[in-house]
Amino acid sequence: MEKQTTISKDTAVSGIGLHTGKNSKVVFKPAQANTGIKFIRVDLPKKTEIKADWTNAQGIHAVRGSVIAKNGAEISTIEHIMACLHSFAIDNVIIEINSAEPPILDGSALEFANALVKAGVQELDCPREYFIIDEPFDFKIEKTKYSAAPNDRLAIDCAIGFDHPFLKYQHLIIDSIDRDNFIKEIAPAKTFCFDFEIEYLQQHNLSLGGSFDNAVVIGAQGILNKQPLRYQDEFVRHKILDLIGDLYLAGKPIKAKIIADKPGHQNNISFVKELIKKARIGG
Repeated sequence: MEKQTTISKDTAVSGIGLHTGKNSKVVFKPAQANTGIKFIRVDLPKKTEIKADWTNAQGIHAVRGSVIAKNGAEISTIEHIMACLHSFAIDNVIIEINSAEPPILDGSALEFANALVKAGVQELDCPREYFIIDEPFDFKIEKTKYSAAPNDRLAIDCAIGFDHPFLKYQHLIIDSIDRDNFIKEIAPAKTFCFDFEIEYLQQHNLSLGGSFDNAVVIGAQGILNKQPLRYQDEFVRHKILDLIGDLYLAGKPIKAKIIADKPGHQNNISFVKELIKKARIGG
């Protein structure tokens, strides 16, 4: 019987928020069994607690990042943290945050992953539960397609496609989402955007903290960053990173093979809600 886990000790990460452009600090703290993943806005007078699950997910606002909210308090761009916790099989943790957005760091999940490695993982005396898929199903929303099939662990088959001269199509299958594989294959993949999007985003108070240090910027002829890509197919790897994080908004880890074609945060959350309807809870 697998048991629930938490982290062994506090760990913290600080930096600039991607969209807010404001300084942000997150402190990860151990939690008791059945706590789940809880964020606490310590900068607000009431220190609002927001559980990171589908009931608090704000799908309509999840255009450039996953958003959770409760009682008027909001936290955005949580997907990199959630992806680390999902891949590390961490069931319970308290995350204190002093801003509306975690730091973007270098645009990947690697620093969050390294912080959790240092914190360590501790077993709790309580069984872990999964969402388990027994029958395959398909789900389509606009141009995005998903399917889920029975599997003994989480696996992801992801494809992305754009009407763009440099980035038209990438595809990757990750057969096992565990800590070591995540750190090696997924966590270092950086967020990306197209150069023509930047002005629009900033006019709408998004990407105010974005820079060549924390995002890969794609022009018509190629990458505008001076630094080389970390992977030849880094863009689909980052989409898988985001999807792993969004899937953890189910509130429990998932045993299924997920196939996603052109996934995005808003549609990921809709898929999670559909998956919960189709799944059973088991060990």
